[in-house]
Amino acid sequence: MRATTQMRYTHGKLLLSIVERHTGERLVAATKRAGARGGTIILGRGTAESLLLERLGIGDTEKDVVLTLATDEHIGPIMAALRSSEMRERHIRGVSMLIDVMGILRHVHSDDADAVSSAERSSPMKSQSEYVLITFIVNRGYADDAMLAARKAGAKGGTILNARGTGNEEDVKFFGISLVPEKEILLILVEAAQSEAVLQAVRQLPCLAEPGSGIAFCIAVEEFIALGTKPVNER
Repeated sequence: MRATTQMRYTHGKLLLSIVERHTGERLVAATKRAGARGGTIILGRGTAESLLLERLGIGDTEKDVVLTLATDEHIGPIMAALRSSEMRERHIRGVSMLIDVMGILRHVHSDDADAVSSAERSSPMKSQSEYVLITFIVNRGYADDAMLAARKAGAKGGTILNARGTGNEEDVKFFGISLVPEKEILLILVEAAQSEAVLQAVRQLPCLAEPGSGIAFCIAVEEFIALGTKPVNER
């Protein structure tokens, strides 16, 4: 008898990795061997300072941004794989950050559906986080200005992605603002204590004073890994 599947929401984690261009496929292959089902690669560009470039291999160069969703039971082996020597051997350099996800819509076998829906979190989100991922979605051409202001407030660097808005004429009438379809997404990882200063610095930019010019939100990062570098106890 052929097994049936259902779409169900399950708890899990989002692993957001920023690595050098053309190494995203290698990162996805490594996480799949550890239990991940796959990953999504987005093209971006880095804006980090030379200090971070020296430590992590992230500078003003093209980047692969890899999104990997995993269930709670798989994230442990995946994180262990990222910390392994394989990242160095395969010359995968960059950063990975772990973010809690309350719901992942995925296919599960009908026999496992009830167990999935009632299962408790095996790895609940930590109440305190040392790092915060600040995401700015701004009109095309403003991301570099936002990064400059953020750097003056203490941020070390960020990654810029090109994007497209989905606004239509009805949205313009409803909100009373001009919507620009071309967007840029700026991702900045900072220590939690720095997040307020970075947000305040960016919000004061004249280019973001007009309604509809941008939006920002913060996400707590559970873990932060520097890929392709030796652990402290191995140095």
